[in-house]
Amino acid sequence: MKSNGHPPFSRITIVGVGLIGGSLGLALKRRYGSDVFVVGSDRRVVLRKAKSRGAIDRVSDSLARAVNHAEVVILAAPPKAIVELLPRVARLVSSDVIVTDVGSVKREIVDEARRVFPRNNFIGGHPMAGVENSGIEAAHPLLFENAVYVLTPLPRTPQEKLERLVRLFSDLGARVVLLDARTHDEVASAVSHLPQLAAVALMNVAGRLHPTSSRHLGLAAGGFRDLTRIASSSFEIWRHILPMNAAEIRKSLSLFVEELQLYGRQLDRRGLGSLPKKFAEARELRSQIPKSMKGFVAPLAELYVFVEDKPGMLARLTTALHEAKINIKDIELMKIREGIGGTFRVSFESEALASQAENVLQRVGFEVER
Repeated sequence: MKSNGHPPFSRITIVGVGLIGGSLGLALKRRYGSDVFVVGSDRRVVLRKAKSRGAIDRVSDSLARAVNHAEVVILAAPPKAIVELLPRVARLVSSDVIVTDVGSVKREIVDEARRVFPRNNFIGGHPMAGVENSGIEAAHPLLFENAVYVLTPLPRTPQEKLERLVRLFSDLGARVVLLDARTHDEVASAVSHLPQLAAVALMNVAGRLHPTSSRHLGLAAGGFRDLTRIASSSFEIWRHILPMNAAEIRKSLSLFVEELQLYGRQLDRRGLGSLPKKFAEARELRSQIPKSMKGFVAPLAELYVFVEDKPGMLARLTTALHEAKINIKDIELMKIREGIGGTFRVSFESEALASQAENVLQRVGFEVER
């Protein structure tokens, strides 16, 4: 799919075309087609796969040749490698070139960028859209759809450069949020890094340390699987993230351990002490998180649609909306019963579109709830 408007950049270099870099390439080509020329820099075996998937137009295993003529350079490598790349890239590009990254820890990266990019043409970035799998094989052009994309510009970043980069990622379906690097790392420690460690701990307790449940993991229901989904992540993804944000992660871990210890003490209290209040508070807080997007800004409008477990039923749903010219912004399977059907959460840009979709789906026989 090509853009309806002129792209903000015509030549982009992606250094590292794995999951995030490859997904960026696929998303750029899907959005802009031949209007944007994408150069990839990585190991040859990775570049061959990225080229065959259509994520990049040209391959280069030379960093100098890859960034030559680029208007934007995206460093899509592990955070520690990004820090090492920054001075090399700074020597190779002019101050007219925007350099950005995708690292999930920002403070150390931004501090180094401030040192080596005195003209402030570096703009830190973090697409909060990862999945458990890694590599170019797992890349997908819709990875950034409805995802929060954090940008951490330097204090004197030119406004024109920032606006063009915001437009680029917005065109890919992301919702751009501006934060300073310190705030980003504080937030990420609580909503990204702590959950990863918690999922790993929960999986190891239930599957290895607990004397009984470790022998009966087959009894684990949907709630347990949801909580431990990210325990499938490879440690290689986290090898450099955890030490680079260690101070903030320790703070979040301490708060988490204290909260769990409090719950333990309440178990022997009359009426379970403060636990009823804690449950109510958690439910209220959870309801404030946007359900229809990968992040924490304005929510989408959503419907819950029951789809029978029969061939072609999901296609019938999407075809009905397509024929009514109603665009689905996000869709998620919430519950499923084999042989019966499942409930899908279908999200739309506005309440007005959700209402139109509700009428369309009900007319073709679907059960719909708001």
